[in-house]
Amino acid sequence: MRDEEKLSKSLGAEKQGSNRLIRSICQGIIAIVGICWITIGLGISPFSHGIFDYGSSGELGVASPIENAFLSALDVNLAGNWSEKYTSVPHLAGQGIELVDWTAKKFEEYGLSTEIEGFDIYLNYPVENGLALLKKGRNGTSVAYKASLREDALPEDPTTNGDDLVPAFHGYSASGNVTANYVFVNYGTKEDFELLKSQKVNLKDKIAIARYGKIFRGLKVKFAQEAGCVGVLLYSDPGDDYYQEAKGDKAYPEGPARNPSSLQRGSVQFLSEAPGDPTTPGYPSQGDVERADPKGLIPDIPSLPISHKEVAPILQKLNGHGLSGSKIGGDKWKGGLKGFDYWTGPSPDYSLNLYNNQSYDIRPIHNVYGNITGSDSDEGYILIGNHRDAWIKGGASDPNSGSAALLEVIRGFHQLQLTGWKPRKTIIFASWDGEEYALLGSTEFGEKYGKDLQANCLAYLNVDVATSGKTLGIQASPFLNKVLNDSLHLVDYPLGGSLHDHFFESKEKFGILGSGSDYTVFQEHLGIASVDLGFKGGPEDPVYHYHSNYDSYHWMSTVADPGFKFHNALAKYLGIIALKLTERKVIPTEVATYGAELKLYFQRLVDRVPAEWLDVPSGKCHRTVSDVITSLGDELNGFLENAGVFDLRSEALQSKWDSSEGQPFWRRIVLHYKIKSLNYKLRYLERRFLYRKGLDGRPWFKHVVYAAGRDTGYEGFALPGLKEALDDGDIVSFVKWLKIIRAKVRKLNDDYA
Repeated sequence: MRDEEKLSKSLGAEKQGSNRLIRSICQGIIAIVGICWITIGLGISPFSHGIFDYGSSGELGVASPIENAFLSALDVNLAGNWSEKYTSVPHLAGQGIELVDWTAKKFEEYGLSTEIEGFDIYLNYPVENGLALLKKGRNGTSVAYKASLREDALPEDPTTNGDDLVPAFHGYSASGNVTANYVFVNYGTKEDFELLKSQKVNLKDKIAIARYGKIFRGLKVKFAQEAGCVGVLLYSDPGDDYYQEAKGDKAYPEGPARNPSSLQRGSVQFLSEAPGDPTTPGYPSQGDVERADPKGLIPDIPSLPISHKEVAPILQKLNGHGLSGSKIGGDKWKGGLKGFDYWTGPSPDYSLNLYNNQSYDIRPIHNVYGNITGSDSDEGYILIGNHRDAWIKGGASDPNSGSAALLEVIRGFHQLQLTGWKPRKTIIFASWDGEEYALLGSTEFGEKYGKDLQANCLAYLNVDVATSGKTLGIQASPFLNKVLNDSLHLVDYPLGGSLHDHFFESKEKFGILGSGSDYTVFQEHLGIASVDLGFKGGPEDPVYHYHSNYDSYHWMSTVADPGFKFHNALAKYLGIIALKLTERKVIPTEVATYGAELKLYFQRLVDRVPAEWLDVPSGKCHRTVSDVITSLGDELNGFLENAGVFDLRSEALQSKWDSSEGQPFWRRIVLHYKIKSLNYKLRYLERRFLYRKGLDGRPWFKHVVYAAGRDTGYEGFALPGLKEALDDGDIVSFVKWLKIIRAKVRKLNDDYA
């Protein structure tokens, strides 16, 4: 071979080798980049996410670096600023567009991807009202007294003055002008009406006067309507307050007792039937949608709120007429009104003219959404919400203490984002509209996006009233008990110690969710684990003027929460809960906790079963009711045992993940998919308790473990199908629900074995 040929061949080989080397390097780079993209997509990025690591310290009561950074960010407390803004203008549902835009701008300012969404809602606004006491005389009927139905303007409290105050009215009340004799019906509960009926008190064509308390106001109107009444007056009785002028306590603004002119607005929609727009039950109220007749979901008779100062001269005319409340109901029928002896009436000489004029129309409401996209977004998202609308110009406690706390959480997360932090799971924030009328914004949202929510939403965290007193209240699905408990240790209680010390000083466990706030559609209709939390009024806290003009910034900043320290503690707690849910690789829950609660609920109801039911055949297999009870009990025992093993497996996988940082990427990928499979089961645990047909008589409520009380509205009950069957003495329905729940638990045992 000639020398030039050898050289050429040698150069060619060298070039080919060089090309192979370049290809190998390029392939290596591509592989590395691909691995990085894959691992980042799986939430196991080899790169740093800011100055923090994912996850928590793993030690109870010890915050992780990211949790500490969040808590430090909120040591600067701006809640008072947000409270003052939110309470500066009236914001009935569908109104207060200024606050819609302002909220969206704050969301954007703090780094959220923001959107405003409207829904078209059947709503009423007040036009006119009137209430007159009429006296029968020889020359006919005359006006003996006329109520102003207004609260006193206070020089110290700017929110109580002006021409933009919201009149006294009830959401979804019927318009009407009725004149009738009137009766006192105590709290207007189902039991109160049954007692009056048993005592032969004639309620037909009467106006019922009830005091607030015990149950949701809408059910008071519902029960009065069913009893044949033609109108309803609702007032707050001072005898239900700890601080009372009758005991020598001064009233607001001089002292902690109730201002005698305060009155409670609110909705009288039939909450325990179905929340949301009453003309679109079960589907979103948006655009040119088909609308149903709302009859059966809202009242047919008019109602008005009134202060105890203005109702007293009306009720005093009942003394000596009808039956003595203390004789038929004991202390349960005795309140604190001066000069009224709590007789039922009616009086033959006095009647009432109740005038209520409401304007009904389809009106827009607006939700504001903002989100932080997570690095592991296919693992679902967390939803955090508060409603923005209020019955009055103020609303410093309900709902804007929650609005202020929500903004503080968002601000704290923005501080983390500025360091390069990104949550593992996506976090979505919502400022709902229309909650006060019928949980409108959240319910319509849930009905519209139900499929996506059920597929991807891990939990819903609700804050409504963040601060109305100094006692922390928490109601939740047991699915969230672990993260709620762990988070309590990390936040200081404003009066000393930790939130954990404070909460469990007077309580043994977290409460049960019922209804009355925006968690309802998520927990009880869609099967998404939810929590509602906030500082409530304790027995020795100043009277909270619920839905009154006196729920004002002045009251909040001078009486309820000077310095907004309780707002701050609630915001810190809410944020820590969200961080634990989003940052931990394995969803932080203990399935056994849910299993233990189920057993407890079931046993309490079994203890109520009449002895004569136990040996009754339960169906075609000739098994008795007792056999079915035993069978369900066995399934619950099995679930509790399986859940305990499942929880150990969960903790083991989390421990492996925490110690896998230096391991080869392929091992982390394998571990990731094992955790993903386990998380999938956890995310859908709550959905397993949904029954497609819903509860008897109210199919919108589909959760077989939790629902708002049929006859209470606000208060929640466990295993509602079984409870209501027992309440009704309906053995057929009781057996039906035993079998439904047994099938649900049996499926859980298949999943978690």
